[in-house]
Amino acid sequence: MRWSKTGVGLAAVALYFALAVSGAAPEQHLTVYTSQTNYSLPVLDHGGKPYISVADMLLPLGASAPIAKGKEWKFALNKAEVRLTEDKDKATVGGKQVDLGGKVLVENGRVMVPMDAALPLTADFKNGDQPSLVLNFSQPVKPDANHEEKRDVLTNTDKTTLFFTKDPLVSDLKTQQYGDGVIQSLSFSEENGAALLTVSGSKPLQVVRSDDGKTITLQAQAPEVSAVPPPVRPSVPSTETQKRPLEFFVMIDPSHGGTDKGASFGGKLVEKDITLRLARDLRKELEERGIAVRLTRESDVDLSLDRRAEITNEQRAGIYVALHAGRPGKGVRVYAPLLTDPQQPPAGRFLPWESAQSGAISRSQTVARAVSDELRKKGLTVTSLGMPLRPLNNIAAPAIAVELTPDEDDPQSLENQKRHNNVAAAIALGIVQIRSQMEGRP
Repeated sequence: MRWSKTGVGLAAVALYFALAVSGAAPEQHLTVYTSQTNYSLPVLDHGGKPYISVADMLLPLGASAPIAKGKEWKFALNKAEVRLTEDKDKATVGGKQVDLGGKVLVENGRVMVPMDAALPLTADFKNGDQPSLVLNFSQPVKPDANHEEKRDVLTNTDKTTLFFTKDPLVSDLKTQQYGDGVIQSLSFSEENGAALLTVSGSKPLQVVRSDDGKTITLQAQAPEVSAVPPPVRPSVPSTETQKRPLEFFVMIDPSHGGTDKGASFGGKLVEKDITLRLARDLRKELEERGIAVRLTRESDVDLSLDRRAEITNEQRAGIYVALHAGRPGKGVRVYAPLLTDPQQPPAGRFLPWESAQSGAISRSQTVARAVSDELRKKGLTVTSLGMPLRPLNNIAAPAIAVELTPDEDDPQSLENQKRHNNVAAAIALGIVQIRSQMEGRP
């Protein structure tokens, strides 16, 4: 399925290397980066072909829940309709028929399509007299480019990096090696919300962009350019852009997920679903106030406590907010981290894992107070606590946890949308109040 941002409104362009996917194992994951968020979804093996769940791919991007009628399944995304039929290898996207590259499968009520269907960009390495790397996109892209040269006695490496800040990418591969020639490797990474493609080689490379913007060719600089579309000079980030400060964003962590359901409140109401729903409400409230947001999980997946902290620290979040739903009580509980054996932050680059919070604990308490104050203004009962909770103490940024409590005689009160809206708005307002104190801090 060649998803297209112009045809379907899908806020992601995918990146695929033909050699990267063969015999995908169930534990493999595909990571999706967009300008709003990033998330991962499992890759499952069916008959030697990697498959992904359509719902896992589309729902975090705002698609409607699937509607099933017999063997036909429908999704709606940005007013465009996606139709899939079990055991068919074609689908209808926005009224146009597309080839999926394999049959649609339905497994435990989940619609599955070949992973190739969601990955429309190919990287084609051509060796020969003039080696080149051709990137073919399903839609026009216009990345910035930066050239970097590293020389020493033994090596001479030139790196060309393409910065995708407006055209998000998806990658299932970190690095692809091509040998030790003019073009040696292609790697993908994510930095400050931007996707980066870095091509390394033994000579400076020129970037040639086709007229339609769907093909980018990287090849060694030469006096004469062969019969290829005229190059469009890419905009090179200024020194200030290359050294741009880290983007301030809030990392929202919906607790539990996957096999870890968290607390149960009767019937099918479980904590992992409540926290994910509240996380999406909070993201909306923050983004409406101009604050960038990322989620540790966008779907029903397992994440260990250590992994949640690793994600937050690796991406250098400005503030971390964990969401929980707990035992019956009144209103909302707000937790700030508490170190039982406080330590001064070391002078070096590395922090002790169990006390990584030590350098940010006073700012965490400031965030907790601001959020608690805004919750009270909404008429909610608030209990503020300091607790040595995980993963709060493993987070190197200001970190808090917010826990919804159900009414003692009505567990279903956790589903009250008005209550969700009030809590999400209060957390967002609290963060807005102290944002200036958090930005620019290490």
